[in-house]
Amino acid sequence: MPAELRSSHVLRPVRIDGAAAFEANRSVVSAGATLPFDALRFAYASAVQTGLVRRSMLASRDVELQLSALEKILLGPFARTT
Repeated sequence: MPAELRSSHVLRPVRIDGAAAFEANRSVVSAGATLPFDALRFAYASAVQTGLVRRSMLASRDVELQLSALEKILLGPFARTT
């Protein structure tokens, strides 16, 4: 086989940006992993709207802080940052 044919079919390695790949995977995983926490937030809001739970800004803050802490503990780097 001629040398020019072999050199024209050489596979070149593809450069993968590790940080970009991690961020893409992180966004996909975090979108699915945060659904249970969103469901808990929705359930609390529904309970307040139906009158099962008393309407209180302080209680709402406490529930949000607890859910946020639980999310960070369970999901680690995949948890929301805000």
